[in-house]
Amino acid sequence: MNWRKEYFSIPNLMGYFRIALLPVFLILYYHADSKPLYVAAFAVLAVSYLTDFLDGKIARRFNMVTEFGKILDPVADKLTQGVIALALTFQYPLVIYLLIFFLLKEVYMAAMGIALIRKGRKVTGALWYGKVCTCLLDAGILILLFLPGGSFLVSNFLIIGLMVVVAITWALYLVFHLRTLTAGEAVPQRSGRGRRRGLRSLTAVIFIALWFLLGATLPYVKQPEISGEYTEAFQADSYYGEAASGDRAVIVEDNGEALRERIRLISQAQERIILSTFEMRSDTSGMQVLAALRAAALRGVRVQLLLDGFSFWTQVEGNPYFYGLEATDNVEIILYNKASVLAPWKAMSRMHDKYIIADDQVYLLGGRNTFDYFLGDQESHKNYDRDVLVYNTKEADSSVYELIRYFEDMIEQDCCERWEHWKLVRDSVSVRKAAAELDRLYLQMQEENPGQFERIDYEEITFPVKHIGLLENPTGLYSKEPQVFWSICELIRHAGDRAIIHTPYLLCNEAMYAAFTEMCGNNDEIVLMTNASKTNGNYFGAVDYAMHKEEILNTGLHVLEYSGAYSYHGKSVLIGDRLSLIGSFNMDMKSAYQDTELMLVIDSEEVNAQLEKIFLEYQKDASPAVLSETELEELFAEDIPWGTRAIRRIVKWLDPWFRYLM
Repeated sequence: MNWRKEYFSIPNLMGYFRIALLPVFLILYYHADSKPLYVAAFAVLAVSYLTDFLDGKIARRFNMVTEFGKILDPVADKLTQGVIALALTFQYPLVIYLLIFFLLKEVYMAAMGIALIRKGRKVTGALWYGKVCTCLLDAGILILLFLPGGSFLVSNFLIIGLMVVVAITWALYLVFHLRTLTAGEAVPQRSGRGRRRGLRSLTAVIFIALWFLLGATLPYVKQPEISGEYTEAFQADSYYGEAASGDRAVIVEDNGEALRERIRLISQAQERIILSTFEMRSDTSGMQVLAALRAAALRGVRVQLLLDGFSFWTQVEGNPYFYGLEATDNVEIILYNKASVLAPWKAMSRMHDKYIIADDQVYLLGGRNTFDYFLGDQESHKNYDRDVLVYNTKEADSSVYELIRYFEDMIEQDCCERWEHWKLVRDSVSVRKAAAELDRLYLQMQEENPGQFERIDYEEITFPVKHIGLLENPTGLYSKEPQVFWSICELIRHAGDRAIIHTPYLLCNEAMYAAFTEMCGNNDEIVLMTNASKTNGNYFGAVDYAMHKEEILNTGLHVLEYSGAYSYHGKSVLIGDRLSLIGSFNMDMKSAYQDTELMLVIDSEEVNAQLEKIFLEYQKDASPAVLSETELEELFAEDIPWGTRAIRRIVKWLDPWFRYLM
């Protein structure tokens, strides 16, 4: 054998060159924190792929095909795939699982190759499904590689999809190897087998679709009535006080101030921070909250973060910044009803509470999620919303203890679980880099906006309160008694005074219409403001309101339609000149029967006056609702973006069947 031609032919030298480029690419990508370094890393990778394309062409064109080359080329291919997957772990923690899965499959393939040789069986090249797997892996990892900083939901779908592809390919190879080792050859396909296989596949697809559709909808079809036990125990008078309590309160209306107050609470906490939120993202404001939470944990403060399980899956899973927080000592991240494809019947039960508590002394509670739509001064899309800040003056009767009790009871349920990871993931490059970035961001925040870290006199900025009570829905899964909705209606009925309700959405069933009708029958001063159909950011909310407007107006409610610059997300009720209700509850069936919800009932003339002033300011951009035969069709006008029109048409078709879920 001419060893020079066998091992040092031009195609083989190109293969060695491809392998030599891999550490260069890895180093460049690891340090890539700017566009030039990304471009350099991609250029190295492009040269590697060009070399891969040319070496085969040259080998065949100039008769330089060698036995060693047949081994070297696929080895270089697999090394390239593995190194790119390793590089992706610098950005995406979940790729670690894909990389481990990929390596296990390749070890299996090598072991089976050896087993086939020892059995004297012929070792074939990659089968068609192996080639498809390689193509899909290459395409998937290149998409992840060339789109850094994209949606983690998209990247999660892609990574999980690639793992499924590897699993299916592995299973097919396992079947092939078992047949080859036992029979010595592939079993020929019998006539009609392909047709039966196609029928089985179609049946499986239909079964899976029904599994998800029926599983997610049937458990919530029945909407319970309020129980006699609850109505008998409810005492509307108990939400009023006689003298000043240990609490003081003030409404926080501005989005920028809402973010600054959260940073202040977290940065000044000395013992414990509790943050419960329906949705949290790693955008501008979300990153600042994450950075402040990590800084608090590093100085010894206990941090407990409660997240809704579905929103966690769409925004948090696979996100290295949340992994960086979770990997920090003193941090506990708890998930309410973590989404699972194996249990679609739990899918619609969501944790909708939004509050933050600092050291059992100050808390914010309201309707704001933890991302840019609701927090910060960013010049981008926003939702108008509100919180109420409550300050405990060190008295034993503070409402903060009731809220803490609620939180601790919540996390003790079986549907709540702690989010934890393998040490391999916690110590991965992407997680360590993300944690370091959060630390740098916190220092930057201190330099650029020191005011949000300064102590303020909460007694000076808050108003006296006679009493604060908590309205809460049952916290378990599946359909719930509408305790918050019924309690709001009962407080309005009991007061017999003027009432103003602000809600972003208005999707009601017959029981809710009846409750409104009863309220309005005894009180003609009940005003309700909601988003107008055309400006409502919620597709179901917009379409359903237009479809059921007549039923709403027939209840006797004086409905105002808000058409301001941004979508209105405030969820509050003003009753008489004393009670103010602020929290997370929307006037829709989802809030009434499916979600956990919290509303504070504040007995304070000063807070009531503040809320009334805020309400009247919004209502300047609202007009009385009137019936219009063309309102529904206006949602599909030509001047509306085609994508929005298409989604609204789908919603219009689905609404009669699934409105109870929205």
